[in-house]
Amino acid sequence: MLKHLSITNYAIIENLELEINNGFTVITGETGAGKSILLGALSLILGNRADISVLNNKQKKCIVEGEFTFNKENYLEFFNKNELDFEPTTILRREISENGKSRAFINDTPVSLSVLKDLTSQLIDIHSQHQVLEIQDNRFQINVIDAFAELDHEVAAYSKKFSTYTEHIKQLNQLIETANTKSSDIDYITFQVKEIEELALKPNEKEGIQAELEIILNAEEIKSTLESTSNLLIHSEQDLLTNLRNVTKQFVKINHCSEKYNTLYDRLSSVIIELEDIARDVDKLNNSFDFNAENLIYLNDRLSKIFSIEQKHNLSSTAEILKLLENLKLKLQDSTSYEERILEHKEIIRQEKEELTIIANIISKKRKDSFNELSKNIVSNLNQLGMADASFIIQQELLPELSILGVDKIDFLFSSNKGVEPKSLNKAASGGELSRLMLTIKSILANNKNLATIIFDEIDSGVSGDIADKMAVIMKKISNTIQVIAITHLPQVAAKGETHIKIYKENVNGITKTFLTELTKNERIDELAKMLSGKVLSTAAIENAKVLLKNDDLK
Repeated sequence: MLKHLSITNYAIIENLELEINNGFTVITGETGAGKSILLGALSLILGNRADISVLNNKQKKCIVEGEFTFNKENYLEFFNKNELDFEPTTILRREISENGKSRAFINDTPVSLSVLKDLTSQLIDIHSQHQVLEIQDNRFQINVIDAFAELDHEVAAYSKKFSTYTEHIKQLNQLIETANTKSSDIDYITFQVKEIEELALKPNEKEGIQAELEIILNAEEIKSTLESTSNLLIHSEQDLLTNLRNVTKQFVKINHCSEKYNTLYDRLSSVIIELEDIARDVDKLNNSFDFNAENLIYLNDRLSKIFSIEQKHNLSSTAEILKLLENLKLKLQDSTSYEERILEHKEIIRQEKEELTIIANIISKKRKDSFNELSKNIVSNLNQLGMADASFIIQQELLPELSILGVDKIDFLFSSNKGVEPKSLNKAASGGELSRLMLTIKSILANNKNLATIIFDEIDSGVSGDIADKMAVIMKKISNTIQVIAITHLPQVAAKGETHIKIYKENVNGITKTFLTELTKNERIDELAKMLSGKVLSTAAIENAKVLLKNDDLK
């Protein structure tokens, strides 16, 4: 249950501390006093999103803190799962900084909003005025049935499996789409592979052809150079090597005379050795030099085909062409594997659907088995709320396909008049009737969920008089099991509260601020009298207020 609420720098709330007792607490105040602002601040620690607009003073943080107590047995799994230390008294805190950034804490440990919301959804149920319309929604109606039939855990497990199932369907569709795209490209890829394979390229072939063509195109110059060099070195009457040997023989006569002469002799000897080696190589190349001029056409044609492939794929070497061929072949192999992968996904999905259908049908039957008892409970409560001729029927249809909540389409059918056939809520119920019906359902849910606190925000809207009193009786009855907080404009409801808190606003130094105060018995009489007659307190209104409080004390 919620024990304490602290709000700092939220909208027109500068600083507010609220102690909340167990049982039935009512909050009253004039329109615009800040009741909706109070709920807005509370919604922050329930995990709702907020931005910098909530800051009253843009230079300071907004901080909302709630102190909760709850049963360890019901929440220990949550704390363990999220690696949080469990404390019987737990502090939830939300901070909105000056730049709009938000932080959430559970017992001073930072947590994500989803974790915070996961916890508070199990702690508090806030019924706001617009939620009356939710009763017409199929999802809400199914949730009511599941809570009453104690199917929440089964449905949650089913929904988790269904989410996996839908994710697999999504993956299959993406796989099929990719396969179709690949299929449209397959002919072109096959053509590319065939074109490169027909070329039968060898590693570094282009570079080899270019080198060979360079020799063929310069053959005459090469042959001329080799022959003339060979002649100059060794094949002429006065060849270079013969002359150099003669020079060297002359130095043999004088090399002993000086170290300088000896050095020159050694250098000449080395030159002769190197030049003889060069001469042999040149002569060998000259004698072996041969080329086939007719090969020139073949080589040019071959090189042209290689250049064509390179240009088409923006490549620059034989190695890159061969790498491209390898990649294209891998794509062809990959495309042939898609069919197998699609078949595997289809089989997984088929098995999942089969399992989900079995589970959904079991849940559907359990829901149907609860209809009569739930309808009786709702009609009984509606009778207590002045709707003696009310009838309520739960209509069930099976969906053609599985959904996140199973295979059921639920429709609550209602009639408030005898002899009138029940119809869907959006056709059969007025605003006041929807409010009473929602309260009835909330009272049933309170007994079937592990909620610690339920907050009613003007659920009594659209009713008055005796019906308002009866709705208050039901709210007070719910408070015997869980903590109930009711925001109300009706004195009949306010009188039933065990704790009465007034919310009001005042101008302080030219600034409007919201305040809260817990009313004493005499203050409650005045507040109820104002609710009965307006700001001017009449004697009759005061007496009526005393009667309301006295009657409540007697109950």
